[in-house]
Amino acid sequence: MRRTFSILLAEPNLMLREKIANVLSRNERIWCVVQVDGTEGLARGASRLKPDFILADLSILKEADTLSLLRRCSTDSRIIALADSQSEPYVSAARRLGLDGAIEKGRVGEGIREEISSLSADDGEGSD
Repeated sequence: MRRTFSILLAEPNLMLREKIANVLSRNERIWCVVQVDGTEGLARGASRLKPDFILADLSILKEADTLSLLRRCSTDSRIIALADSQSEPYVSAARRLGLDGAIEKGRVGEGIREEISSLSADDGEGSD
C-alpha cells in the first residue's frame, strides 16, 4: 500500500486557501488537508496534527519566531513556502530561511506531486 500524506495549509486569503485545499484534496496520495488562516492557527495545527507537509504563505514563514516554533513542535514536517511565482527571488528567500522548498500558488497541484515523489524516493518507495 502506498503511503498517504497530511497537509497543514496556511494562507491568509480565504478564497485562495479554499481553492488550494480543493486542488490538494484531489490528490489520491493526500488523506488530510487542514486549513488555517494565520500564524496562531498554524502553530496550533502543527503541534496537534504533526503533518507531513506544512504549506504556508511565504509572508507567514518570514517571521523567525513562527518558523522556529514550527520546527520545534512538528520536527518531521517538511515546511514549504507558498509563493506568488517560482522565480529566483522566492526560491532564494525560501533557501535563506531554511525552508524545505517553495511552490508557486498557481501550480500547487504539480508542486506537491513533485514533493511527494521526492519524499517517497527518499523513503525507498519509488516514484509515482
